[in-house]
Amino acid sequence: MAPKVKDICNNCNKNVVSNDRALSCSICDKWFHIKCERVPVADYDFLQKSDDSIQWVCKGCKGASQKICKMLTLMHTRQDKIETEVVGLANSLKHCNEKINSVDKNLSQLNENLPKMVSQQISQIIDDKSEEEKREANVIIFGIPETEEGDSKMKDTEFIQGLCSDSLGIDNIAIDEITRLGAKPKKGSGKFRLTRNNLFRNAYKLKDTKIGAHKKIGIGRDLTKKQREINNALRIELGQMKKDFPHRSWAIRREKIVELPKSGIPPWAPDT
Repeated sequence: MAPKVKDICNNCNKNVVSNDRALSCSICDKWFHIKCERVPVADYDFLQKSDDSIQWVCKGCKGASQKICKMLTLMHTRQDKIETEVVGLANSLKHCNEKINSVDKNLSQLNENLPKMVSQQISQIIDDKSEEEKREANVIIFGIPETEEGDSKMKDTEFIQGLCSDSLGIDNIAIDEITRLGAKPKKGSGKFRLTRNNLFRNAYKLKDTKIGAHKKIGIGRDLTKKQREINNALRIELGQMKKDFPHRSWAIRREKIVELPKSGIPPWAPDT
């Protein structure tokens, strides 16, 4: 496009006439002498011979366009980041919805099964308590020699009475019933039950008994399966307590581990 007489150079503010070597900016449409813009003559001649597909931009617009390009690039980068975050949030929201649906389903199932579960737990507690009460007055004694001849219950009774009298210092013990548990062993001991609460308070005396037949005797409570599981766990914990605090005395009392006083019932006395 040829300049008009009224066009002036945006740098020197002088008129741009048709015979001047000048270029029009493709962005701001302003005219500039090539000397003012320091455009080489070879570049000017090339632009004059080229078609409109090749554009020329002045230095001012070129700097501004570079800033715009940088801003656009930054905007595209931020847009990509936001889109990635939106996708991540959408996935997280989907996961949360799945979790919520799962929780709702579990709550629904729990609400349906809760009465039954509570009823079963209450029944189990009642059954456990009833079983404990049945066994509360029972005692299991380990290591009683097996009777080979004669009335075994009578001989077991005599042996237990002698055990209580001679080794435990308990006279006139009342035995309601004696029952040996398990199959009769070829050699070794059997078990039986008797009624006598103060056996436990004196059982520790067996440790120092002088009667040979009584040295291998052990006395314990008749526990339910649940009580035995609790007791086994307590014994493991008790062993660790004794390792951690070897200078203190520990024992199991009423399904708890307690520290024993320095004087009184020795720590090996059976749990009461």
